[in-house]
Amino acid sequence: MKNKINKIFENSDRNFNFTAVWLTIILFIYCYFGSFSFFESNFSSVQNIHYWKIIYHNFMSFILFFCGSVIFSKYAFKTQFGLTKGNTKSGLKLCALATLVVPIIALTTIFDNGMVSTYPLVDLANLSWYAIFFYYLSYLLYYVGWEYLFRGLGFFASQKKLGIAGAILFTTLISALIHTSIGSFGKPMIETLSAIPAGIIFALIAYNTRSIWYTVYIHFLIGALTDVAIFFLG
Repeated sequence: MKNKINKIFENSDRNFNFTAVWLTIILFIYCYFGSFSFFESNFSSVQNIHYWKIIYHNFMSFILFFCGSVIFSKYAFKTQFGLTKGNTKSGLKLCALATLVVPIIALTTIFDNGMVSTYPLVDLANLSWYAIFFYYLSYLLYYVGWEYLFRGLGFFASQKKLGIAGAILFTTLISALIHTSIGSFGKPMIETLSAIPAGIIFALIAYNTRSIWYTVYIHFLIGALTDVAIFFLG
């Protein structure tokens, strides 16, 4: 039996194996213990629970996906993936382009009933300025976690085994599935569908720049401007 097990793993890639196991474990924890329903069930006495369950969910992404994965990467691979500034020239050009294009994309969301009924996740009209600031801070940290897990660790650590195209499709598949009810975070259908081309584009940006920080900015910009567009026009 031992020889058969060794034979199974003798030609496998260590980085990919460790990454796949880590993604499975961390997404399991996130889906069961980082969900809105978990917070509502365990902290039902909290005032303004709808607001705080969103904050909790966002911070869980940062704690698990970023903090946990950075520690894992350091001990499993003796490195972190995509945390440098990378190709600054290319990254800043892409961010500038996104700053021009994303507002147009955000405006299209006002025509989708699913998006309008879902976003913004909090009642911006009845929140203080500092509550809104804290909400968007947690939103930014959410994207830091998300981008490190998928476009950092997940993408860079699986390239050797799967190749560039395979790593892109592998991480895009998982991130898109998390948008569905499979991950207990059912998103509007158009958002889940959009996660497929977005995942591919974000992975290509990470590959081109060798950094996650540019995709963090673009992803956050999409989320924040979608909120603004729907709040004022939806």
